[in-house]
Amino acid sequence: MPDPTGGQPSHPPAPWVSRGEMWFGLLPVRRPPDLPPDLRPLGPRNRIAVGVVRYREGTLRYDELALGPLVRRGRRAGLLIQRIWVDDDASVRGGRAIWGLPKEPAEFAWTGDSLRVGDDGGTLARITFRPGRGPLSAMPPLPAVLPGFGGTPGRRLFIAGRLVGRPRREAMTVTEWSDRLPPLRHGRARPSLAVRPFRMTVPGPVRC
Repeated sequence: MPDPTGGQPSHPPAPWVSRGEMWFGLLPVRRPPDLPPDLRPLGPRNRIAVGVVRYREGTLRYDELALGPLVRRGRRAGLLIQRIWVDDDASVRGGRAIWGLPKEPAEFAWTGDSLRVGDDGGTLARITFRPGRGPLSAMPPLPAVLPGFGGTPGRRLFIAGRLVGRPRREAMTVTEWSDRLPPLRHGRARPSLAVRPFRMTVPGPVRC
């Protein structure tokens, strides 16, 4: 979105509405991630959640890789987005300004069912996706909430994306992983699933 003053691109206001495809999985890490003092772990601490999203239609069109631990704060629970990369400048600016997300720019290269994400420092991750079989493959689109945390301990923000999508059983395997990221025990995400297609609305955050 152009800036009328002629400066850097601005960003659309919340809510952001989109359609696309997404994949999620839990990966085992060699050591528990550090947590801010205002958050508590949710479930086993030796795993991180990884999400890959392709926003194909909507407010902005871009690809995204996000990772972090599952946490809770009081009665709220969700993904603490510690690292996140996108390939759109307006998404970087909007993610930081609206939701307090540490978005960074990266390049996304797809080859069939494989993805490479890289930045100026080299490859961040290579991930492959393989369709599975089972009850999930035949399920109709379902509504869900996609919760997450942004901001900082002094200004914690809760994000509750509203999602409708078709869940599918799909394998997610990391074949390359930068040493700039949390060390993994192995690259097979368990459990893992895809939601494709989906439609989603991400409203402005709630201070918590």
